[in-house]
Amino acid sequence: MPGWLILLVGVGLTAAVFPFDARIHAWATSIKLGGDVRRELEAWQQFGGLVSVLVVAVLVWRLDGARVARLLDLAVAAVGTSLVILALKMLIGRPRPKFDDPGIVLGPFGSYPLGVDGSGRGIHHAWEFWAGISSDLWSMPSSHTSGAVALGVFLARMYPRISGLAWGLVGVVACARVLRDAHWPSDVVLGATVGLVVSRAAIDGMWGSRWTGKGAGRTATLAAQPER
Repeated sequence: MPGWLILLVGVGLTAAVFPFDARIHAWATSIKLGGDVRRELEAWQQFGGLVSVLVVAVLVWRLDGARVARLLDLAVAAVGTSLVILALKMLIGRPRPKFDDPGIVLGPFGSYPLGVDGSGRGIHHAWEFWAGISSDLWSMPSSHTSGAVALGVFLARMYPRISGLAWGLVGVVACARVLRDAHWPSDVVLGATVGLVVSRAAIDGMWGSRWTGKGAGRTATLAAQPER
C-alpha cells in the first residue's frame, strides 16, 4: 500500500475514532490491572524507545553483521518519526486525558489553562515548550506508538519470521498508552499512522545506508530474501 494511501486511511480512522475517545478511554481506564500486569505494561510500553532501539542495534551488530549498515536506516526512521511527531504535537495541541477535555484541539493559535490540574501554570499554547508546559498539551499523536511502529517496521523488514512478535509488541504499546491514561485512542491511531508512513519510507528507501556506499547493496539484497 502506498504511503499516501496509508496516511489517508490513518487520518480517516483518527477522525472516526475521535468522537468516541471519551467512551473508549473511560472503559479502558476502568479496567483494574494487577500489580505484575501493570508493571509489565509500563515496561513493554517502552518498546520503540531509545533503550530498545539500542538493544536491537547491539543484537544486529553482534549476530548479523551483514545487516549492520541497515541500522542507519533504523536511526533515520526513528529520528525522522520523532521529529514529525513533535511538530504535529505542537501544531495540534491536544490536552492529555488527565484534563478530561477529549474534544479540545487547540491548533497553532489556541491556548489552554494548564492550571485546571492544580498546578497553577497559567494559559499556554502547545508550542510554548520553554514555558513549563511539560508534555501536557502534546497528547496527539502518540510518540510512544509511533516509535514502536518504526522499530516494528525495521524488525519485520529485516527478519520476517519475527514480524508477528514485532507487531504484537506494537499492539501492546498502543493499548498500554490508553490503559495507562497517557493518551486518547485517536492519539494512538494517528501516532501509528505517522510512524508507519515515515518509517516505511526511510527503511524501504534506505535513507541512511544508501549514502554510506559500504554494503548497502548487499544488505538490501539480504533484506529482500527470506531468512534461512
